[in-house]
Amino acid sequence: MIHPFPMTALRSLLFTAVILLPMLGVPSTWVTRASAGPAPLLSGTAIAKAIVKYFGKEGSEEASEYLAKRGGREIAERVSRQAVKQGGEEAAEQVSRLAAKYGPEALAALDNVPAVGPVLAALDELPESQVRAALARLSAGSAGRELAETVGRHGVKALRSELAHPGIGGILVRALGDDGAELAGSLSTDQAVMVARHADDLAALPATQRNGVLAMLRNDTERVVAFMGRFAADNPGKTLFTVATTTVILAEPDRILGGDEVVFDADGNPIVVSKSGLAGRTLSAGGEAIAHVSMNYVRPLFIAAMVFIGTFFTLWMLLKFWHLHQREKLHTAELRGEGLGQPSATLEGNAVQRDP
Repeated sequence: MIHPFPMTALRSLLFTAVILLPMLGVPSTWVTRASAGPAPLLSGTAIAKAIVKYFGKEGSEEASEYLAKRGGREIAERVSRQAVKQGGEEAAEQVSRLAAKYGPEALAALDNVPAVGPVLAALDELPESQVRAALARLSAGSAGRELAETVGRHGVKALRSELAHPGIGGILVRALGDDGAELAGSLSTDQAVMVARHADDLAALPATQRNGVLAMLRNDTERVVAFMGRFAADNPGKTLFTVATTTVILAEPDRILGGDEVVFDADGNPIVVSKSGLAGRTLSAGGEAIAHVSMNYVRPLFIAAMVFIGTFFTLWMLLKFWHLHQREKLHTAELRGEGLGQPSATLEGNAVQRDP
């Protein structure tokens, strides 16, 4: 009884022949005629040949190892099937071009995404200088798959945002769509990080409120982001953009942007409070001015005066001690004169007269 040759083994043999025989000098036309088969298989071999091209003649052993021992052949076939299914031979050819230029990194990225077609379209719109970085982001495990899903919904703007703020830009676009992409293009990375922390809460707001907050962000980015940071620091664990809190914020944007704060009363309702009233702010400003004058003008004068007084006092004390010393010497000389029976004595040029 003749057993049929297993199809899997046949495909593996055919695949290996298509890739390796040209490397051994066998004309590629012979192999191509012999390998007539399903389109995905032919596309897979084309992708594998692109990998060989990427490594070059000097890297033929490395290419063979990647394809045969590191799962490269299976990855190429898997990506090829997806590409042909979603975009036909044209998509498979684009995969081959990416594989020839970026090697295994391209296959790793495309094998990680849930849908190859939208990702290929987005990569095609990127400048060539950004493609390698985009492939690296797409190949990053679950984060790469999530990014690819966002690309599927929002296109190349998701990739551009992610490249502008790695790990953050995709989150903004996933939560806020076109508005998130716009923000990613205008925010600094630190600002994008702060906004991304609230992105899901913003996305959950009613459209009117969400648009109101986004308008504030566009018009006065720095102060709105600063307010977000203050709220997070003062209210750990609290959600800023609830319907109730956002109502208060949108009702008094000038106070919010002017430095006033949102706090919660005993019942948990958000209210806006001033850190200090007008008088308090005036006193605060006056205090800052006084402190400035004190530090820059009064303090140096005070130090100079203290040095002068200290020096004067020291000299005065020295002079006082010198006079006391002289008087003691004079008194000692008088006593000695009396003991010797002399009527007078001279001490350092001063005549000492005795009383009769």
